[in-house]
Amino acid sequence: MKVNLFPLDLTGSADGSVRLYEWGHMQPLAMLRQPGAFPKVTKVLFSSQGNKCCVSDTEGDVCLWQVGLGSNFTKPILSLRCHNKTTSDFSFIGSSSLIATAGHSSESRNVCLWDTLLPPRSACVHSFICHEHGCPAIVYAPHHQLLISGGRKGEVCIFDIRQRQLRHTFQAHDVPIRCLAMDPEEEYFVTGSAEGDIKVWGLDVHQLVVNFPGEHSKSTFFKNIGSTSGVTQVAIGPEHNLFSCGVDGSMKFRSLPERETMVRYWTA
Repeated sequence: MKVNLFPLDLTGSADGSVRLYEWGHMQPLAMLRQPGAFPKVTKVLFSSQGNKCCVSDTEGDVCLWQVGLGSNFTKPILSLRCHNKTTSDFSFIGSSSLIATAGHSSESRNVCLWDTLLPPRSACVHSFICHEHGCPAIVYAPHHQLLISGGRKGEVCIFDIRQRQLRHTFQAHDVPIRCLAMDPEEEYFVTGSAEGDIKVWGLDVHQLVVNFPGEHSKSTFFKNIGSTSGVTQVAIGPEHNLFSCGVDGSMKFRSLPERETMVRYWTA
């Protein structure tokens, strides 16, 4: 996986390594984690301000580094064991000091909020008991201050971060949700499933707006080797452009309906 915050790139690998690149250079600027010494990376992300980067892995850990001139990348400024089975996804909430994590914990506290300014023992400021068998994906809507999570049974939970409570839950798919994306204008969000389906949902009324069934269906080859299936990533670009990729090896681009059309869907 790879994320970009110009002029820097951050990459995470299945061998546990994390590399920081400067745009246009082949050699890494820094090696944050060495290959073979750490668990598989599940996500890498810069904070919106670009002053921090964060990494999660399959053993449930989240590590945070300071980014800037003179930064020391040999050791993270903070390491947290967020979930005791795996941490699948995370998101910065507001400022880069608060992080929401999604994963799998034996006590079913599968969505948690962490204050990175507190000592590690007291950094978990809230946890939600939700998503039996774990939570693969979350996305944050900063203007609404809502956190949206997807579960392995296809359910979506919507949390009010201000009140720190579950606001709504509904069944979005019959199979695990693999990924989520939020419209920059926060009118709708997108779910991608393990069967390859992509669905677009209204944020306020949680109604299905557009459905793209079988967008990234599992091929015969992947069935034979037992690989995970479906949609691996979704993103919404400018002018309502939807990008997606999956284990079928393809990346697809679609234009979603205009905002006025979306609103008519919801109010009909």
